[in-house]
Amino acid sequence: MVSCSDSPLKKKYVLWFSEPGTKWEEAIPIGNGRLGAMVQGGTKQDIWSLNEETLWSGYPQDKQNYDAIKYLPEIRSLLNKRKTKEAEKLIDAHMLGPWNECYQPVGDLILDFDHPQKISGYRRELNMDNGLVEITYQAGDVTYTREIFSSYPDNTLVARIKASRKGALNFSVSLNSQLPCKVSASGNDLTLEGRAPSHAYPHYLNSSLKNEFELGKGMRFQVLSRILPSGGQITYGKGSMTVKGADEVVIMLAIQTSYNGFDKDPYTEGKDYKVHCSDDIDKAVKKGFDQLKNAHVKDYVNLFGRMDIDLGTDSATIQPMQERIKNYQAGKDPNLAALYFQFGRYLLISSSRPGTKAATLQGIWNKDVRPAWSSNYTLNCNVELNYWPVNLTNLAECHLPLIDLVKDLSVDGARTAKNIYGARGWMAHHNADLWRTTSPVGGTGLWSIYQVGGAWLTQHLWEQYLFTLDKAYLADVWPTMKGAALYFVDALQKDPKTGWLVTNPSESFENQYVRPDGVVGWACVGSTQDMQIIRSLFNYCIEASKILGIDKEFADQLSTMLPQLPPMLIDPVTGQIQEWLDPWQAVNPLNGQVAQGWGLAPGHLISLRKTPELAEAFRKTIEFRKPGESSNSGSWTGAFSANFQARLEDGANLQKVIDRHFKLALFPNFASKFFEKYWEIDGNLGITAAIGEMMLQSHNCEVHLLPALSPAYPTGSVRGLCARGNFEVNIVWENGVLINAEILSKSGGHCTVRYKEKTIEILTERGKTYHFITKSNLLNADKRIILMNG
Repeated sequence: MVSCSDSPLKKKYVLWFSEPGTKWEEAIPIGNGRLGAMVQGGTKQDIWSLNEETLWSGYPQDKQNYDAIKYLPEIRSLLNKRKTKEAEKLIDAHMLGPWNECYQPVGDLILDFDHPQKISGYRRELNMDNGLVEITYQAGDVTYTREIFSSYPDNTLVARIKASRKGALNFSVSLNSQLPCKVSASGNDLTLEGRAPSHAYPHYLNSSLKNEFELGKGMRFQVLSRILPSGGQITYGKGSMTVKGADEVVIMLAIQTSYNGFDKDPYTEGKDYKVHCSDDIDKAVKKGFDQLKNAHVKDYVNLFGRMDIDLGTDSATIQPMQERIKNYQAGKDPNLAALYFQFGRYLLISSSRPGTKAATLQGIWNKDVRPAWSSNYTLNCNVELNYWPVNLTNLAECHLPLIDLVKDLSVDGARTAKNIYGARGWMAHHNADLWRTTSPVGGTGLWSIYQVGGAWLTQHLWEQYLFTLDKAYLADVWPTMKGAALYFVDALQKDPKTGWLVTNPSESFENQYVRPDGVVGWACVGSTQDMQIIRSLFNYCIEASKILGIDKEFADQLSTMLPQLPPMLIDPVTGQIQEWLDPWQAVNPLNGQVAQGWGLAPGHLISLRKTPELAEAFRKTIEFRKPGESSNSGSWTGAFSANFQARLEDGANLQKVIDRHFKLALFPNFASKFFEKYWEIDGNLGITAAIGEMMLQSHNCEVHLLPALSPAYPTGSVRGLCARGNFEVNIVWENGVLINAEILSKSGGHCTVRYKEKTIEILTERGKTYHFITKSNLLNADKRIILMNG
């Protein structure tokens, strides 16, 4: 049993701060996959900004564009003739739909403390070893301590506030929200009841637009906070409670909404959220703080404790986080990268757990009623980026919410396939929200007509199998995979100019091109990224069909179509991989959006050894387009660049991206900022994936040890990384050279291990560990020993 009096592990992965947060971007995120909070940790006032994953604007609606299909033949004909401007006008006028809905903030729990004395000894920390936030300081001669966590086993946010002297706790508690609400206090309970908008607008539309609240429409919600003091007394104010003279106070907080499924109206068919809220609190109170904390730590450590990473240390480690981030210099503070890697894992554990919803653009944390890019699911890279590290970093369970999202989208996706494109199967475009709609959103087809959103998501269904080799799981997701491929069996069009089967209409990662005749546009046929994703989807389905022994006729049809897809083309003038089927050039090549890089990362179509010509052409592409120098290397700009360099096995250039990301893209709380003011969690998680792939890659049917080791981390170790084939890997290196590696085979079977240019093939047995060494003095007699010199 884990003791509740001390941390269960040595404090190895701790983010600590010497001052309180003064705004949301300086707060510490906590979460259990469903309930999130940003904890500022003030001494006079502590604000916990609250979120619940299903509090969104809107309700289920039929957002299908039933007229679009009337214009599809003309649009396709125009694009076949490369009359792109005319096609764009028709797309924007007739194929788009309404905007997605927005993820909403619940509100704030505010603690106002009565501390007339001078404050000293302040420390605020996130202990990632056990998932606890702790705040300590002295006011006069009294030490105050707060412990806070969001419990997955018990579905509540829990805190304990203590003073070193009896009767020294004096503070008030209040709740508020930006949404329409009422707050009441009774007994030990402080309650907020509110409702979400029936429609909310994206942040980038006219700021004068106001969110809409229709009568009888929209989500309802409740926050129930139970205040449990030891000693002292409670008094009541208007929407607040005050604790006076207490020794210790426990706060238990539950949030529930009326959400009852993406196809149920949350107002007329919603669940009884008040009953659920009361049940959560009552159950938590019966257990008490110590039991809740023990259960939380045990559950959390089961996930987080699967991995360790050591990239070295220097004197910077004694500084608080806000100073380490502010003072970061290339070649210094190697431990910061290890902490950042583990912080990415912490964010996934906190925002994506079995039975919860997938992590949005900001995970489960959001402070705005019109959040950045709606804080939704952006399917042309962002939501996928969130999950790039999930299997590699030994968190396969945290992948399940995304897999559930893909299954959900296939429902409306089948309607979109039929109604807009006259096709079978299912598809999704550029955006999705809680209500699982798949039609093109508003604005322009530059982003909206993204036909491969669902296909890209399907890669995650396949990757989960590759890492786990779980055939029962594969059989479960096979209908969704097959449906995604079936859509393109019907929707691909033969391009009269080239003879290839292509997407029509198409666009390329929101990029514009300039043609040799000077025409600038975005509408095209068969953009390179589209066709990379579709080729990969067909390959996944062909292989899955063989593994499951089903749907051979369908797999044979895909095999017949594969040679009819356009290959990746190298521009004969530039030597770069073409972004479009035609040899057109990017209007803004330095915007960081290198769409054709999908085939390298996250795809498996370009590799140094299997397709050296394509790899060299793509290296030339990024040398010219410099995605690693785009914006502030936050969000996707840093994530793609870093993973491109990892897959090209270029540790030095990978480190340049990491260094730039650390210098320009970090808020003081370690969150990744984009455009200087927005947290986009894919920035954190994409760099986490790149740090992982620096040490281990397995996408080329090999367990590749230290493929892109950065010179900034010459000596280090990692425990618990995962490779495709259901292998778990530990690695130790010194002075840039592999010392030893252990590979646990969880399923048995063939394994090819690579270190530099040497490979070893072995047939593994399930449950056995294989030890690879480069120094004979590391032999271990009780394990299988294989000598490996690079």
